[in-house]
Amino acid sequence: MKVGFIGLGNVGGKLSGSLLRNGIDLAVHDLNAAMVDSFVGRGAKPGGSPAEMMRDCEAVITCLPSPAASAAVMDEMLPEVTTGKIWMEMSTTDADEVKRLGQMVIDRGGAAVDCPVSGGCHRADTGNISIFAGCDRETFDRILPLLKNMGRRILHTGEIGSASVLKVI
Repeated sequence: MKVGFIGLGNVGGKLSGSLLRNGIDLAVHDLNAAMVDSFVGRGAKPGGSPAEMMRDCEAVITCLPSPAASAAVMDEMLPEVTTGKIWMEMSTTDADEVKRLGQMVIDRGGAAVDCPVSGGCHRADTGNISIFAGCDRETFDRILPLLKNMGRRILHTGEIGSASVLKVI
């Protein structure tokens, strides 16, 4: 599975690093070009724009600093969402916002997952983080091998938005 990862900050850089270490075909994007260059130097591909990543990858993961940032990236990606594409939101976000964005993906034939993490940067760096996944069961089964490259404790929480609620609890 070709995966795009958008957001190479404190947590995203660690999660995407785990994907890269585990041999995942990875394209990356970040507003910080030096971060992208660092990942390309380790074997990732430059992903180009969020729209290009959604067009060229089977799954695109976002790990961004705010719901507004996720919405802005989704505005770019949405025209490229087609049947079979998966958007995975790993940012800590608002459950209502992830449901809203996820529904737009689903309406275009894609699949959406809210999958926040818990455990901190140090655990994300070692692949020992907990990942909650809110989505339909078919999508969960499809992404589970990918999630296992980033974390040890993976929990399917039910419908989209449920993972964001559970993380806050």
